[in-house]
Amino acid sequence: MQSIAHARIHFNPQGTPVATDFDDIYFSNEGGLAETDYVFLHHNGLPQRWPLHPARFFHIIETGFGTGANFLATWQRFNAYRARYPQAPCQRLYFTSFEKYPLSLADLTQALQCHTELKAECEQLLHAYPAPVSGCHRLLFEQGHIVLDLWLGDVNTLLPQLPAQNKVDAIFLDGFAPSKNPDMWQPTLFQQLFRLSHHDTTLATFTCAGMVKRGLLDAGFIVKKVKGFGRKREMLLATPNIMPSHDAAITTADMRSNHEPITVIGGGLAALCAAFSLIQRGVQVRLLCADADVALGASQNRQGALYPNLSANISSAGLWHCHAFHFAQQFYQQCQALGMVFPLARCGLLHLATTDLLHTRQQKMAQQQSWPTNLVRFVDAEMATAIAGIPLKHAGIFIPNAGWLSPQGFCQALYQYLATHPLFSARFNYHVDRIDAINAGWQLHSGEQTDFASQLLVATGADLQQLNLFSALPVNRVRGQVSHVESKELQSLKTVICHKGYLTPAMDGIHSVGATFDRAGQEALVLAADDETNLNELQQQLQSHAWLQQLNVISAKAAFRATTPDHLPLCGFYHPDEQATAGIWVLSGLGARGLLFAPLLAELLACQLTAEPLPVAEDTLKMLSANRFRKAAKPTI
Repeated sequence: MQSIAHARIHFNPQGTPVATDFDDIYFSNEGGLAETDYVFLHHNGLPQRWPLHPARFFHIIETGFGTGANFLATWQRFNAYRARYPQAPCQRLYFTSFEKYPLSLADLTQALQCHTELKAECEQLLHAYPAPVSGCHRLLFEQGHIVLDLWLGDVNTLLPQLPAQNKVDAIFLDGFAPSKNPDMWQPTLFQQLFRLSHHDTTLATFTCAGMVKRGLLDAGFIVKKVKGFGRKREMLLATPNIMPSHDAAITTADMRSNHEPITVIGGGLAALCAAFSLIQRGVQVRLLCADADVALGASQNRQGALYPNLSANISSAGLWHCHAFHFAQQFYQQCQALGMVFPLARCGLLHLATTDLLHTRQQKMAQQQSWPTNLVRFVDAEMATAIAGIPLKHAGIFIPNAGWLSPQGFCQALYQYLATHPLFSARFNYHVDRIDAINAGWQLHSGEQTDFASQLLVATGADLQQLNLFSALPVNRVRGQVSHVESKELQSLKTVICHKGYLTPAMDGIHSVGATFDRAGQEALVLAADDETNLNELQQQLQSHAWLQQLNVISAKAAFRATTPDHLPLCGFYHPDEQATAGIWVLSGLGARGLLFAPLLAELLACQLTAEPLPVAEDTLKMLSANRFRKAAKPTI
């Protein structure tokens, strides 16, 4: 897997950004937004189509993000439409854009200065702009009403990875001119755009080049020429040659708006995040929690570290961690903007090279420059000490945008928000013992009580395998204990420290030290021996500083993590056996990464349930699917 390089740009005398390697401008000297309005919005029938659009969302694909001008203008126009038509069905805009060479944040900031009429949108985009990591970065704006899926990498490599569910309503066929960037304008591009189209899809492009017209025709589009923008004589419009049919129903309001109520079994981080993402899409949610309150299992910790686990080489798992990390940061900020109050500190995280293995891995990562410097940087022991505010003896890596969050505090705040929503209800002390498939859905058994669910999501964490339908899944219950300590010498600690375990800055004067990893434990009992293990591990890894001798354990929490053999979560539609005609939704196996994984997994699952565009590639769907652990059927003789 290749790393992503920033675009090399300069600015011409008119102040227009120019791609140095392609010798082409990012937008017209005659006015970038005027060109956007004319070529892409007007000739895709926008905003006129939005009030008449029967689905809950409208999806646009763009083939060159550049400075984001097309997205920003479309965002502003969609906001104006929503203000004028607040009761219209279509209230969410999905904008999927591809960029092989993204601008650096500094260059993008300068390039957007000319769009004074889009100042508010520009500032929000710059605040959310991701590090140059390949794959899909989902960015949420306007409390989720504007969704930007920014795919970084070669569009001809990425488009085939978009799930078939990501059907598109309008296409902005943009990018540098075919004569300047022929590598983009390949048959694959046109074929994939046709694959993702439905019978009402429209396409507009600034160019009238013969190879573009032929490529669209060969892919199955009906093409016509119209007057171009400014000095350009002509441009192209296209529609797919697809007849309306029942098979195309996934793109219609019937599929996009048919949101059956869903029952969620669970009461922790995964279940609550899923409930939140679902009600945002108009889905009625009923929560069944086995405990007397939320967050009494693995989500009960006072503090947890929020950071991606970066591998020495760029890998699918490493990219998933990065995408989940970027989305989680937005998600928690969005929750705070909605009025939820919970402890969170974006204080950075030091991962110290306290073992030879960690030192070798980090050195390899540095030599290969696997990850961008605005995501992670390498520090020596002196720099680590300055960052942490306490004396340290090891070099390591520093992730400046990482930090810590209170899982229990967040879950309680999120539940309080959900409890006020008309689409949400909850039932506590309801332990589901068994689930049986029936014709119209699922029968739930709790002692002598039975209940019914037409749509069912199971998010019970480490207890998943105890349910009959999931007994074959290799979900392990791993007991862990976190120790809570007081220390005057540690009050100056400014950042999270990771080694083999972790140490957090103080919350209300108390630090968290964790965590044990016990595969044999059968009960979530707090053990004095585990507190001793946590402190000994900290002293051994950090080489017995004087401040380590002054730690006073005042309390602890123990719970079970749900882990899988490949350390990746389970998310999506699960078929319990080969003969099953029905499926069941599952969200589990988050291990010690619930804070990192839960927000993006919940977003993914909610989109799967509501037939909205997915924020991951097909390969990632397979990587996360619970069905990956089902044994292949034996061939019949």
